[in-house]
Amino acid sequence: MSSIKLGIIGCGIAARELHWPALKKLHRKFTLTAVCNHTQEKAKSFAELVGNIPYVLDYRELLAREDIEAVSIILPIHLNHLVVQEALAAGKHVIVEKPLAASRTHAGLLVELEKKSPLITMVAENFRYRRIYKEAKSILADGLIGKPYAVTWNQYSHLDISGKYAQTQWRIHHQYPGGFITDGGVHHVAALRDLFGDIKVRSAMVASLNPQIGEIDTLSMQFTANNNLLGLFNCYFSSVGYTQNKILISCTTGTMSISWSKITVRDKSRVLFEKNFEKDAGFKSEFEDFYEAVRNKRKPVSTFKEAYKDLCVLLDAYKKAGYERG
Repeated sequence: MSSIKLGIIGCGIAARELHWPALKKLHRKFTLTAVCNHTQEKAKSFAELVGNIPYVLDYRELLAREDIEAVSIILPIHLNHLVVQEALAAGKHVIVEKPLAASRTHAGLLVELEKKSPLITMVAENFRYRRIYKEAKSILADGLIGKPYAVTWNQYSHLDISGKYAQTQWRIHHQYPGGFITDGGVHHVAALRDLFGDIKVRSAMVASLNPQIGEIDTLSMQFTANNNLLGLFNCYFSSVGYTQNKILISCTTGTMSISWSKITVRDKSRVLFEKNFEKDAGFKSEFEDFYEAVRNKRKPVSTFKEAYKDLCVLLDAYKKAGYERG
């Protein structure tokens, strides 16, 4: 099958550090044709990085190019719904960075477009493609440690205001609810939903410890999932002196822990399974799925519909916590 002629809209951190390394490994499946950024410095620099290809400063100019058949949209969240609509209207297949949109309304509109469009639409939710969560799901399905009845995911980190993501003004002065909690937490929700099915938020609390990084930086959410599983998700971006990224899944005859990139499965007396997935971030796999979806005219794993459900979990949590905007 021939390579997809791809255009990239948005030449920031994610394009440089996440998408481009994956696309380099898939050079037989994707040919970068042109890139776009609204500032010339970023557009020119990225165009040089990926092979001295053409760049433009207006995404509509990129969408008008006949030598582009698909676009990767990597923009501030509040711009997604507009640019996705225009890309589809221009006849381009679309892969767009998560979260799907800045509001439930805009995300819902994109889901309706997905239903009607003959083009491939996909969200770049790399957690849906990480082998660690696929392995975890397989182990749970095999019943190695019985039936899961509870899960806790603790994500504790300290977002330094001097860091590269905190220097992104649209993240700090966000035009969407939740700020970094939405931008990062939607990954965790996607993984939880893939593991346990649809989530119903039962209660939630939010807080702001550091207003410099947005309206809220702390979320604690209680939820239930299919088969009455009990869940707790803690996402703290202002944790000082302590970091953790750990899922603890309690099952009827054992426990699974997923700590950073390692799965450990135990029964009451011994370790049954342990494996490290350190090098797998899922970005290469998500682009492979996009390629197969476009060339074989099939639905990708990470659809707009699934991304809509991911976003709605967080919006429901904000509502339960008394924080609601957009």
